[in-house]
Amino acid sequence: MEYLEFERVLSAKRMQRYKDAANGDTRKAMALYRYNLRLSQEMFTIVSCFEVALRNAIDSLLVPSLGENSMNLTRLIV
Repeated sequence: MEYLEFERVLSAKRMQRYKDAANGDTRKAMALYRYNLRLSQEMFTIVSCFEVALRNAIDSLLVPSLGENSMNLTRLIV
């Protein structure tokens, strides 16, 4: 994909920071954007796993007080 098409799809404003980081080199700017996408995908996987672990930990603490199928949090407050 040519840079102008890349920029049109993603927006000039978004791509400007990558272009700045690449000293105006549009090929490098596109490569940096793709690299950022790969990093974001990796981070999303880590965050997703953490979120599941956190929900499971919260669940294991609340189930003894609220019951297996209860979503009634008022018991915690009262």
